[in-house]
Amino acid sequence: MKVILIQDIKSLGKKGDIKEVSDGYARNYLLPKNIAKVATPEAVSKIEKDREKEKENQAENDKRLQNLANDLKGKKISMKVKEKKGKLFGSIGPKEIQKALALENIDVSEKNIIQKSPIKKIGEHKVKISLANNTEADIILIVEGDK
Repeated sequence: MKVILIQDIKSLGKKGDIKEVSDGYARNYLLPKNIAKVATPEAVSKIEKDREKEKENQAENDKRLQNLANDLKGKKISMKVKEKKGKLFGSIGPKEIQKALALENIDVSEKNIIQKSPIKKIGEHKVKISLANNTEADIILIVEGDK
């Protein structure tokens, strides 16, 4: 019997896959637990349309991320922080950098901001932003003292 998986099954396949399984496995396990549905011609055509739409959405998303990466490359962001003799009170981590980017109307998750260590000194610092699909961009964070 051909079935379409509704969710990922470790030993069988991923969501949306069309699989040939034994009738007993389908009737007694997959169908009653709503893990799969029977692969009728209508359901198969719907799955194929959904896959095409997903590919289009993925291509559009990749293009948007690439444009964002191009916009971010070499961008300079300034931050004013409290300091004494060149050292900061506290440190600047991904959360603070994300807030500074948000002020510039750049929407990046703090999970995407890669730092080896928190920034603790005044000056220019290179910060890497990793977007999906191995797209990365480097920005320059200018940390200035606020008196």
